[in-house]
Amino acid sequence: MIWFIHLVRWIFKFVKFPVQFCRLLYYDIKDDLSNLDTLKKKNFILVIGLPKSGTTLIEQILRSLGYLDQAASPLRIFDNRNLKNPHDISENMLRRVPKNKLSFLKLHSHFSEDNLRLIKKYNPKVILSFRNLKDVLISRYNHIISDKNHRHHDEIVGLDYNDGFKKSLIIQNSINTPIRPLDYFFYWIKNWKNEIKKRHLNFLVLDYENYNLNKKKYIKSIVNYIGIKDINIEELLVKIESNYSNIKNNNLEKNLKKFIKPQTFNKNSNELKKKLKNDEVEDFILTNLPK
Repeated sequence: MIWFIHLVRWIFKFVKFPVQFCRLLYYDIKDDLSNLDTLKKKNFILVIGLPKSGTTLIEQILRSLGYLDQAASPLRIFDNRNLKNPHDISENMLRRVPKNKLSFLKLHSHFSEDNLRLIKKYNPKVILSFRNLKDVLISRYNHIISDKNHRHHDEIVGLDYNDGFKKSLIIQNSINTPIRPLDYFFYWIKNWKNEIKKRHLNFLVLDYENYNLNKKKYIKSIVNYIGIKDINIEELLVKIESNYSNIKNNNLEKNLKKFIKPQTFNKNSNELKKKLKNDEVEDFILTNLPK
C-alpha cells in the first residue's frame, strides 16, 4: 500500500509542478549515483528540533553533503501512517530507510520512551537542534500571522503585535491545542536536554545561534560527527548559503517537496522583534513559564 501511496503522491506533484519535480529528481539521482562508492559509518542521519529552531539549516548542510531527505525525495519511501502524534517516530518510518544510501529525516519529535526506543533500535546518527526559546516563539508567531491556513491565524492576526504574540503563547482549546504552546515548547526543550544528559546519549547537540557566531565551526561539528573527512569547509559553506537562500525564496520548490499549500515564508522575524516590546515580551514569557 505504501508503494502505491508513494507513487500517487509523486505523480500528482509531477502534474502540478513538472519543472520543479524533474529538477528535484535529477539532483536526487545525481547525488545517489555520486555517493555509490562513499563508505560512511552512518548512512542515516536523524535531525530533531522544534519548528523555527535551525533544522532547515541542518537540512541544507546535509543536502550539500549528498544526503537525500527521506520525507521529500521521490527516491525514498516515507511512511508516516498511523502515528499517535504527528511528530512521532515510527517503526514503518525507520525500517524503510535504505541501508546503502545517504539519507536523513527531519522531525519535530518530542522526547518519549517509544521514540527513544526506536532510535536505539535503528541506531542512526542523531542531531538535536536548539534555539533560544524567545526567538523560537517569535518566529512561530510570525509564521502564524503569515500563514492563513494556520489553525490560530484567524484568532491572532487582527490583534496588535504584542497582544497577538502573547495570545499565541497561551492559546488553548480542546480541539487542536490541548496544551498551551508555551508549555509544549518549554517541556520539549527541557525533556530532551535532561534525557541526553542523564542517559549520556551520543547525539550531536547544536545551538542555532552558534551558526551566526562561527559558521565554519558549526558546519565542521556536523561534518566531524557524521565522520566525513577531506571536506573543504569554505567551499561547503558557499554551497550551503546558496541552497539555504534558495529554499527561503523558492515557494514552488517548498510546495513540491513538502506538498503544502502556498504560504508566506517567514523572512521578517527580525523586523517583528523590533516591533515587539522586548522587556514586556520577556516578562510575559517568564511569568507564564510552567512552574
